[in-house]
Amino acid sequence: MKPVPSPRSALGALLASAVALSALGLPGAVVGEPPSGPTPQEPSFRELRARPPARVRIEGARFRMGSDDDAVARALETCLLSPPTQGRCATELFTDEKPEHEVYLAPYAIDRLEVSNQAYLRCVSAGACAPSGTGETDPRIGRPEHPVTSVSWSEAQQYCHWVLGRLPTEAQWERAARGDSVRTFPWGMAWNTRLANHGGSGDTENDVDGYRFAAPVDAFADGRSFYGLQNMAGNAWELVADRYAAYDVRASRVEPEGPATGAERVIRGGSWRSAPQSLRVTARARLPETERRPDVGFRCAYAQPSATRPASGPAAKP
Repeated sequence: MKPVPSPRSALGALLASAVALSALGLPGAVVGEPPSGPTPQEPSFRELRARPPARVRIEGARFRMGSDDDAVARALETCLLSPPTQGRCATELFTDEKPEHEVYLAPYAIDRLEVSNQAYLRCVSAGACAPSGTGETDPRIGRPEHPVTSVSWSEAQQYCHWVLGRLPTEAQWERAARGDSVRTFPWGMAWNTRLANHGGSGDTENDVDGYRFAAPVDAFADGRSFYGLQNMAGNAWELVADRYAAYDVRASRVEPEGPATGAERVIRGGSWRSAPQSLRVTARARLPETERRPDVGFRCAYAQPSATRPASGPAAKP
């Protein structure tokens, strides 16, 4: 007769199965460090829940970037449905999102969450980063779990280098926010006031979503993107690597990095005081490279080995 496995060995087998299944992850396979700390002698069933990864791997592929005429029309409609509009809505506000164009990106990884005050302070303590302009005692935006803000572009880039990454390119950021399908917001096509930390028309803060100012970087899990990234819409605008300019139809469509010169950098995603139209995955804004703002933060991206790369740029044209 076969021996009956003990309850502990049966639970061990169940844990091993759970770890194997968690490796399947979201559509973008996850990468990151395993949980730290001692392994409990008698694990409980609560510990079967996988801890979300620090970074998300996104496979290399072509995707459609920017907005077409229909997307701009939807942007205008979103703006008009966000009273009071105070005459702030016009098609011209969204023309820098055009033309829609196809680009190719090699595999990369990107932070699942915005960089927090707590994480950034570790870099400051190590002497590798300049202090942010946010007061640590400010309960509105300065708590450890809030996104770090009031850092310049170069200071954000310095932190990313410290963690062996870099600021994502604008194309990397947009693909991580929208996935490979047509989406207006990270979670889908329709605006939902409860899925992001946002403001009202005219860049005024409100608390309709539960937070008047900054929210923790792991808030709004239900508003995550196709790849599982949180707060790609709202909470803090996010700096990217590219200098700001209109899309250049003559530029390379393979790993685009924006213009070589310019004093302004692109910011993406909107913040706790942005109106809904600024939280769309294609929305673009600009910021002087040296400027610090209390609602502008960042997350980092990381190079991944590329198995394949197209011999030439994408064939599709805008």
